[in-house]
Amino acid sequence: MDSDPTAGGDSSALPDCPRCGKPVAFSAATGPYTGSVSPCGCSVPPDLLADLWD
Repeated sequence: MDSDPTAGGDSSALPDCPRCGKPVAFSAATGPYTGSVSPCGCSVPPDLLADLWD
Protein backbone atom coordinates (compact mmCIF):
# COMPACT_ATOMS: atom_id res chain seq x y z
CA MET A 1 0.00 0.00 0.00
CA ASP A 2 1.44 3.38 -1.02
CA SER A 3 1.13 6.07 1.66
CA ASP A 4 2.01 8.96 -0.68
CA PRO A 5 -0.93 11.42 -0.58
CA THR A 6 -0.21 12.57 -4.15
CA ALA A 7 -0.29 9.04 -5.57
CA GLY A 8 -3.26 8.01 -7.65
CA GLY A 9 -3.57 11.22 -9.65
CA ASP A 10 -4.58 13.52 -6.80
CA SER A 11 -3.31 16.90 -8.04
CA SER A 12 -4.81 18.92 -5.17
CA ALA A 13 -1.38 19.10 -3.47
CA LEU A 14 0.17 20.77 -6.52
CA PRO A 15 0.27 24.58 -6.86
CA ASP A 16 -1.73 26.29 -9.60
CA CYS A 17 -0.10 27.92 -12.62
CA PRO A 18 -0.32 31.72 -12.22
CA ARG A 19 -1.13 32.02 -15.96
CA CYS A 20 -3.72 29.31 -16.69
CA GLY A 21 -4.64 27.88 -13.27
CA LYS A 22 -3.75 24.26 -14.10
CA PRO A 23 -1.72 22.20 -11.58
CA VAL A 24 2.06 22.66 -11.80
CA ALA A 25 4.32 19.65 -11.32
CA PHE A 26 7.63 21.23 -12.34
CA SER A 27 9.03 24.74 -12.75
CA ALA A 28 12.29 25.95 -14.26
CA ALA A 29 14.01 29.31 -14.53
CA THR A 30 15.52 29.41 -18.01
CA GLY A 31 17.11 32.84 -17.68
CA PRO A 32 17.17 35.89 -15.43
CA TYR A 33 13.77 37.08 -16.71
CA THR A 34 12.24 33.89 -18.15
CA GLY A 35 10.91 30.64 -16.80
CA SER A 36 8.34 27.96 -17.55
CA VAL A 37 6.08 25.52 -15.76
CA SER A 38 5.01 22.01 -16.71
CA PRO A 39 2.94 20.23 -17.80
CA CYS A 40 0.95 23.24 -19.13
CA GLY A 41 4.06 24.87 -20.66
CA CYS A 42 3.16 28.43 -19.70
CA SER A 43 5.89 31.05 -19.63
CA VAL A 44 6.24 32.46 -16.12
CA PRO A 45 8.80 35.00 -14.84
CA PRO A 46 11.18 33.62 -12.17
CA ASP A 47 9.82 35.96 -9.48
CA LEU A 48 6.46 34.16 -9.77
CA LEU A 49 8.11 30.71 -9.77
CA ALA A 50 9.33 31.16 -6.19
CA ASP A 51 5.78 31.98 -5.05
CA LEU A 52 4.47 28.64 -6.41
CA TRP A 53 6.32 26.54 -3.84
CA ASP A 54 5.82 28.67 -0.70
